[in-house]
Amino acid sequence: MSEFPGGADFFGRIPLFREFARLLAGESGPVNWELARQVAVATAAGADALGTMPQLPKPTPSPPAGERREWDERLRLAELWVDPATSLAGRGVTLAAQPVSRPDWAEAVLPEFAPLVEPGARRLMEAVGPESGGAAPGEMGEVMSRLGALLAGLQVGALVGQLAQLVLAQYDLGLPNREPARVLVVPENVAEFEDSAGVPADQFRLWLAAHEVVRQRLLVGVPWLADHLRAVVVEIAQATDPDPSGLMDRLQSLDLGGADDLRELLEGGQGLLGPPTAALQAAVGRLEAVLAITEGYALTVCERALEGRLPALGAISAAVGRRLADPEGPQSLFAQLLRVDAERAGAARGHRFCREVLAATDIEGLDRLWAHPDFLPNTEELAVPGRWLERSGLVGGAEVDLDEGLRALLEDGAPATGAVYDEKPDEPEPGDDKPDGPEPVG
Repeated sequence: MSEFPGGADFFGRIPLFREFARLLAGESGPVNWELARQVAVATAAGADALGTMPQLPKPTPSPPAGERREWDERLRLAELWVDPATSLAGRGVTLAAQPVSRPDWAEAVLPEFAPLVEPGARRLMEAVGPESGGAAPGEMGEVMSRLGALLAGLQVGALVGQLAQLVLAQYDLGLPNREPARVLVVPENVAEFEDSAGVPADQFRLWLAAHEVVRQRLLVGVPWLADHLRAVVVEIAQATDPDPSGLMDRLQSLDLGGADDLRELLEGGQGLLGPPTAALQAAVGRLEAVLAITEGYALTVCERALEGRLPALGAISAAVGRRLADPEGPQSLFAQLLRVDAERAGAARGHRFCREVLAATDIEGLDRLWAHPDFLPNTEELAVPGRWLERSGLVGGAEVDLDEGLRALLEDGAPATGAVYDEKPDEPEPGDDKPDGPEPVG
């Protein structure tokens, strides 16, 4: 994880740690969300020496209403451009922009992290708690559980505060939204990115609006996608087998004023999360795949929707690609929070997959991804899109009945009606001799 704000003694200067007993007696649960909120807001506001302030900083006022109208107009135009570029519908939701400050963004989105953070935090709590055979019985187990919740709140709060200084808009991350019509925009971050990347502001903001429209249609318009994302996170937590004795030893010897001890524990620690079992690796691979494909799809549709409309589209796409691959960027920080590999969950893999599928079929074929969770590509198919095309019943832009085509070849050497083959006689497309996947979606 990247450096926490404030340098090596950041943790020791948080006033809340001087009221440690009160924090331990506070809310129960796997994450102390009140601590997370305060740390997130303070970090988003740029606090680097919290111990010198009597109170945590308050969010600054939101940007003026005029800026909201400008973003609303961009969203309307982007919807018109995106409509013919994808078969995903808008579900009748009228998007409304909400420009916000960095602290306001942190406070607004923090609840959205709960379904993605609590399963893993709860699994760690169970390992040291008094229930389910935890390592510490009775009152000691309760204290250790509350300490774990406090540390989880600190981790989430610090990371969300860092994200608030980097994210551009609502769907910059693969984060489900409880308010489907709301599109948060952080104008300060947008302006900083435009300056650093050297892209024209008017064109980039149209690109960003189109990106938000596509991502909203995925995370809101695809009815099962948000639930699937949360389910995979739960699956990872269930497949995690923490080392109770190691966690107990680390918690009992923890120096609350020492940044190194805290940072190592917050990042998981060597061996504390248990061995990487086959079930855990498979679940992590599924999460990495869904993160990669959702962002890759958004990039691909933006290219289709904006081609010929934005003269600087090439420069914008290149700058966005560098940002997405940045190990200190928001996507990498988000991957670290979910404890997945940032490169394997990165947009580049999903973007390459989508472009290759489009080269072999069309947008309706690519959009088959969103017909059902079973149509999402696995790790192997992300690397070799042809295998996904075969499993999904798509070859060269047409639906293929693989069973019928193979049967015809075996019986008389003639291809079946409706199947697509090369011009060479009696030679099937590659993959026709392999088992087919899910039934084609009509």
